[in-house]
Amino acid sequence: SAPSRVRAAVPPPASSMMQRRGALAALVLLCIELPLATAWVAVEPSRAGAPGTVAGSARSEGKAFLEAEAQWSESAADSAAASVLPVWTRALLAAAAALVVAVGIAGGPRVALAEEDSVQLYFGQGCFWHVQHEFVKKEISALGRQPQDTTSLVGYAGSTKVGDGDRVCYHNLARAPDYGQLGHTEVVGLSVPKSKVGEFAKFYLDAAAGYPLGRADPQDRGTEYRSAIGLPGGVDSPLFAEIQAANNGRMELVPGQGGDADTLMTDKVWVYDSNKFPFYQGEVYHQYHDDMLERYPQNYHKLKQTMLDSGRLKTVQCPELGF
Repeated sequence: SAPSRVRAAVPPPASSMMQRRGALAALVLLCIELPLATAWVAVEPSRAGAPGTVAGSARSEGKAFLEAEAQWSESAADSAAASVLPVWTRALLAAAAALVVAVGIAGGPRVALAEEDSVQLYFGQGCFWHVQHEFVKKEISALGRQPQDTTSLVGYAGSTKVGDGDRVCYHNLARAPDYGQLGHTEVVGLSVPKSKVGEFAKFYLDAAAGYPLGRADPQDRGTEYRSAIGLPGGVDSPLFAEIQAANNGRMELVPGQGGDADTLMTDKVWVYDSNKFPFYQGEVYHQYHDDMLERYPQNYHKLKQTMLDSGRLKTVQCPELGF
């Protein structure tokens, strides 16, 4: 719950010598790639940009993940329209992509790991399945994290009550401590640099302000689905000003007292002091789950096992229902 330090991607300064070498390498690679790209798109136009190409194999995993997400949701009509580009146009685009990759590999600023102050936050807005999916993508796009380095996990927060063994569990028939009966709501916890709190809050609040009934998933009723933001210090945190600025008066940001009412049919968002109302990670089967009405691609679902193997995702002492 307390602020921690994480490794964040920042570009180190590049020397002029590295830049000259990078430019030279880029030109050499461009001369090689242009004829290859022309031949490739002429023979295999339907595979342009697919994994396994020169440009595709050099992309970061994060970019590939987001592209796979976009491809999953795009319509067949869009795909058909994209496939009718003239051969010379696709060749030029492929060559440009190769140049970008060459510059990035040979001489551009490289990603380095450096310590930056970070903060643990949580956000809730209806069911936590779709919220996790959106924040995983946001971590990749806004922070440059690789999919396996993202931190968004589903869980529970918004109450001081816990069950035996400090357990907070999903609804179950095994008489394990029920999060709803304990006064918690469904949230997604994540770690972000302090300098990005405003951006992530705006991402959440933009969505919140767009729901006509006050929050997402109006079919889910009860305090377990209330809108919530958690940060160390709550409304007394110096970072709360960033959240207020991101909100721009759209939603009513109210200090949470614990076990608060549902926000359906209101503009309220409960703001919790995460030191007092901490985040409890949810069960493994809830992580990287399809939404009720939306299905996500397999590369997203596979993150569950990846995170388990790395230790970022923990097993909890709650029933694993497996749906």
